[in-house]
Amino acid sequence: MWRNYEASFNVASLKPIAYKNKSFVLEEFFIPVERFDNFYPELIAILKKNRVNVMNISVRHANRDSGSLLAWARTEVFAFVIYYQQSTDERSKDQVGVWTRELIDAVLANGGSYFLPYQLHATSDQFQQAYPQAAQFFKLKARIDPENKFSNMLLERYRPETVQ
Repeated sequence: MWRNYEASFNVASLKPIAYKNKSFVLEEFFIPVERFDNFYPELIAILKKNRVNVMNISVRHANRDSGSLLAWARTEVFAFVIYYQQSTDERSKDQVGVWTRELIDAVLANGGSYFLPYQLHATSDQFQQAYPQAAQFFKLKARIDPENKFSNMLLERYRPETVQ
């Protein structure tokens, strides 16, 4: 079998990423290298308990990011990239939020973090714990963009009231 056989397909021949009632989604969680063996059984248990329709989990490696205020890799980490299918009704979205917050708690207990740009299921406390330099980031953002011309849902959800 040719290693990159699937990559040779025309993208138009692949299934769409979203349908009317369901979507394929990614979430990504970062665990310090030395905590891999502690985290992955928790990951599997949470996904099984919540009956998550997982298509694939990729494990990637990333070096420490020492320059970003919202760094997801404060140490050398393994990234667990979960590709799953979810229904798009409100109840299903709420269920995804439940198991995502459970995974974030497991990640935080292991000294890790999660990738910000996906669905915003993390609580404000989880966000603050995963991104301890967030206050510094929001102050810098307010200084550079006092009119808040550049914004997004993540900023609106997690920015402290005092910085707006």
